[in-house]
Amino acid sequence: MNAPVHAGAVLVIACLAAAKTIVITVGGNTTTFVPQSVAAALGDIVTFNFVSGNHTATESTFSNPCIPAHETDITINGFDSGFRETRSNTSGSILTVPILIQNVNHTFWFFDYNSCGEGGVGVINDNESSTETLAGFVRNAIRLNGTSSSDNTSTSTSSRPSSTTSSSPSVSASKSAADRAFWIGASNAIPLFIASLFI
Repeated sequence: MNAPVHAGAVLVIACLAAAKTIVITVGGNTTTFVPQSVAAALGDIVTFNFVSGNHTATESTFSNPCIPAHETDITINGFDSGFRETRSNTSGSILTVPILIQNVNHTFWFFDYNSCGEGGVGVINDNESSTETLAGFVRNAIRLNGTSSSDNTSTSTSSRPSSTTSSSPSVSASKSAADRAFWIGASNAIPLFIASLFI
């Protein structure tokens, strides 16, 4: 009767032992996210390391690259770091995003509120056989939320709505970030609890 429980615990521990941590640097000297695309396997943990500036790592959808996923699809409880301000030469701020077992084959699109319209986006587990590619996601972000540098009139017109839209989601983002931080922390505690049953 205890054999299935022990076998399940061994499987969980084996998955945790094989897991790796993938670090995405946010706010470096080049693009917002380095690397911009990562592949995470079963049990891997993706960590956003904020090193300079005031940035976010916020999950979105392919069709709405600069809008939090939960605002365009209420069934998605996407991750959102909220704004993380860091200055150069100081220790960064960390956000850990666990890739859960049921989400291994899911593509996670994410963006930074401050640079999304300039292509400040990224992806976890990009499906190369899909028509939804990182290059297309970058184009969507710039096309839907960017500013045009060729026409000064259109630049000033398009920058006003852009700043309005980015200021209103930040209010809800801080509340959502707190809720998500709780659930992310709780999901990290589950493997520890299971492991403690066998100590």
